[in-house]
Amino acid sequence: MEAKVVKKEAFKAIGVKWVGTFEQAAKGEIKVFHKKFLNSKNQIKYAVNPENIIGLSYDNTENGFTYYLALEVEEGTAIPEGMEIISVPACTYATTEYKGAAVSEAYTGLYTWIKQNEYTLRQSDLEHLEEYPGSFDPVTDVPELKIHIPIKGI
Repeated sequence: MEAKVVKKEAFKAIGVKWVGTFEQAAKGEIKVFHKKFLNSKNQIKYAVNPENIIGLSYDNTENGFTYYLALEVEEGTAIPEGMEIISVPACTYATTEYKGAAVSEAYTGLYTWIKQNEYTLRQSDLEHLEEYPGSFDPVTDVPELKIHIPIKGI
């Protein structure tokens, strides 16, 4: 696994929200959620890059998490019905690119890399940020994504 540190500026995104347990996610609910988002993403006007799907995972529930699928948008973009605007603060991330069936192993590897390189996880609700190509079909394709885990600025 090749990992690096990247800094991302703050941005706004518009998308849809899923709230559930880790068990529900493991059973495939997020794949179905992702597929539904792909069918509705064209409702989001003025996306900065409509072919870059952003997944935002917030560890903010007692037994699970909140997950957004969104597109980065320009300031002032209209919010389609049933969607929300998400503000993502500027942050430093440990980042890796991954393609394969064992995404959890990529996360484990990145967390290990963070520890081995003596970085500290950033204390916030944002657990991780993912980037998927717009053509990715979560039901039929092998996962292909960039994984970003917030770390304290260096």
